[in-house]
Amino acid sequence: MPAGLGSVRDGTVLRSRSLSADALAVPAPARVWQLLYKTRDNAGRPTATVGTLLVPTAPWTGKGPRPLLSYQTPEDGLATFCAPSYLLRAGSVPVGPTAIAFDRQQVADAVRRGWSVMVPDYEGPKSEFMGGDAAAHGILDGIRAARSFKPAGVARNAPVGLWGYSGGGFATAAAAQRHARFAPELKISGIAIGGVIADLNAALAAISGQQISGWLPFGFATFRHTFPKANTDRYINEQARAYADRAEHGCSGAAVAAGPYNATLEQFEAWPGSLRTGRFRAFAYGISPIGFGGTPIAPVYMYHGTADELLPVEAARRLAAKYRAKGADIALVEHEGKTHSAEQSYGVSGTVEFLTERFSAPGRSGKHGRA
Repeated sequence: MPAGLGSVRDGTVLRSRSLSADALAVPAPARVWQLLYKTRDNAGRPTATVGTLLVPTAPWTGKGPRPLLSYQTPEDGLATFCAPSYLLRAGSVPVGPTAIAFDRQQVADAVRRGWSVMVPDYEGPKSEFMGGDAAAHGILDGIRAARSFKPAGVARNAPVGLWGYSGGGFATAAAAQRHARFAPELKISGIAIGGVIADLNAALAAISGQQISGWLPFGFATFRHTFPKANTDRYINEQARAYADRAEHGCSGAAVAAGPYNATLEQFEAWPGSLRTGRFRAFAYGISPIGFGGTPIAPVYMYHGTADELLPVEAARRLAAKYRAKGADIALVEHEGKTHSAEQSYGVSGTVEFLTERFSAPGRSGKHGRA
């Protein structure tokens, strides 16, 4: 970590290195750099993280300057080998390869549309999964870094978009909600948030008793890792702490695969209701987009499957309603019968349409309505 970061402006590029497009697991027709830039961690302390910047080699033929997309992968990890700067590279062996392969392909497809793409390691060097402030800083400072990095030639007036699904949707929502406070100088044309972790309490309740209940101890490990001052271990029993210990230094895919399976939230409670009521429930609400405040100031396109077994659509509806009540421009599109994994790919076409429209007319108000 570079010394003396406290006096460095947020978003400043500290170091860079170019990569061959062939170094990517899914090659894209682009010039590629990895940028180390100054940002802040979840407690607001100066730190540095990495972003992978891809700029198409083909000339831009659209209206205005070439757009810049910040694409948030579901980093979902408590170790740096879960970060996109690692997983975008050829030769990396990710856990949960289906999801990672999808995001690698989406980055390449965005380049083929002519968009420059910034893929930030928004959890930072300490892998602060579910840290809303860390994610917002990592994303917004990544945009600052991409725009200031002269070899890339990103125009200062380039339309900017944000896109993320699932864990990436959480990070994108955090950036959207903190945009006005953290980076008011950035003009963002459109924000796409899919399958969002809107309310952690709703997610924990949905996962309880399912085959994918390995998410529960991974969540407990995440809370102790990213929010140590909250002392969340007091709400879970010895069995839960042992499972969390096992999940503490890896990616979510490995934790879910390791189980336990069909475990309930109740069986991990330190006392009856400790994870479903009181202080823990308030804590989980406060670190969720539904609870941590801030309102998007750019048009937002949300999409969600009605059969999402991991992140219930009702929580996304409540988040969209909260945005609208604060005057935000929100479209929530629900796809009937789509599960969490199915919606990830099904929602792409509508998202691309939305971002293309916003990139071609970044000054418009963008009233899309709910479908």
